[in-house]
Amino acid sequence: MAQSEGAVLRSTSELRAVSSSTVATLCVVLLAAGLTQLVVGVNGRFTIRESVLVAATVVAVGLGLAAVPRVMRGSELAGPRSPLILVLIIVSGGLWVVAVIPPFAGWGWAFTLAIAGGLSSCLFRGWRKLAIVVASYFAIGLGGLVEVLGSPTIAEGPLPTGTPSPVVVLVAVVAFGLMPPSAVWFLEIVVRLERARDTASELAIARERLRFATDLHDIQGHNLQVIALKSELAERLLLNDPERSAHELAAIRVIAQTAIDDTRAVVNDYRTVTIAVEVRNAAEVLRAAGIRCEVRIDTPTVPDTVESLLAIAIREASTNVLKHSSASTASITLDLDSGAAHRLTVTNDGALEFRHGGTGLAGLSSRVTAVQGSVSTEHQGDQFTLIVRIPAKSWSGELSA
Repeated sequence: MAQSEGAVLRSTSELRAVSSSTVATLCVVLLAAGLTQLVVGVNGRFTIRESVLVAATVVAVGLGLAAVPRVMRGSELAGPRSPLILVLIIVSGGLWVVAVIPPFAGWGWAFTLAIAGGLSSCLFRGWRKLAIVVASYFAIGLGGLVEVLGSPTIAEGPLPTGTPSPVVVLVAVVAFGLMPPSAVWFLEIVVRLERARDTASELAIARERLRFATDLHDIQGHNLQVIALKSELAERLLLNDPERSAHELAAIRVIAQTAIDDTRAVVNDYRTVTIAVEVRNAAEVLRAAGIRCEVRIDTPTVPDTVESLLAIAIREASTNVLKHSSASTASITLDLDSGAAHRLTVTNDGALEFRHGGTGLAGLSSRVTAVQGSVSTEHQGDQFTLIVRIPAKSWSGELSA
């Protein structure tokens, strides 16, 4: 239990570390984009327009930094979407419009618009996430196209010394637009993996509870049915044959103690069942109920896991004969079906109408199918047959792996 709590705390700490790292990454990307935009865009002549562009860049970066925590909550991690993103888009879009007005101020002023598009895309899922990023690129490209078409002449000759190539700047614009959704996407993957791990843990607990409930049903259902049967027999013999009645009462005490021991064994997970013991008990109980029982076991050594399943099947089948039939004869046969599978066949007459919805055969079927076996039933007239087939291959290694 302590190890489990430690794993949960460690997992929570790791998730917080990844979340903090994502926030830090987004902040660094924003600062880098703003600084790069100022370095590339400012040409040394502080005109009124350039001053406006510098001020708008500082405001856009500040809005982006303020919006980062809200972007984290507004992504798949849940939470309200921030109006700061809308303001950031308006400021960044207005900045780009001012930069596009002739004379063109340069592609370097598009970084904040690309970043705004990347941050806003983090608030959406699926194709809309990509659509937002593409829309920001389209707005940047449209502004540049307007500038190109509106310019009367195209500058020729080499770029001034220290001026970055437009191709390099555009590549940087694309990269800055993709960085925010990439960082948040990585965090969302980590969150999904964490949720999947929590779900797997819950399923493991549920599976163990189901196993325990099935084992308890198998044990107590059979033992209580035998106790009821022997109690009824002892009651009938009490006046005419007190000695045999006392013998049946003693047997009831032994069965009750066995049920207690088996329950404790299930709780401590060290209970084992064998075909020999279950066949002997089943035949004894059926014969005590006045049912003529024939037993034929014709199979070589059975792997432990398969033997446990077949023993449970024998117990379930004998319990069903007692509960759901007025049988006079029954047979239990275990053999190899063409050498390919262990086949258990339990047949009885006096079968009542078959009832669906029981938990015994359903639980048995789930156990058997887990080792690629099968459980089938046949009901012809008053004769009922249960057939359990389990591949002859040993599954013990696979189940324990």
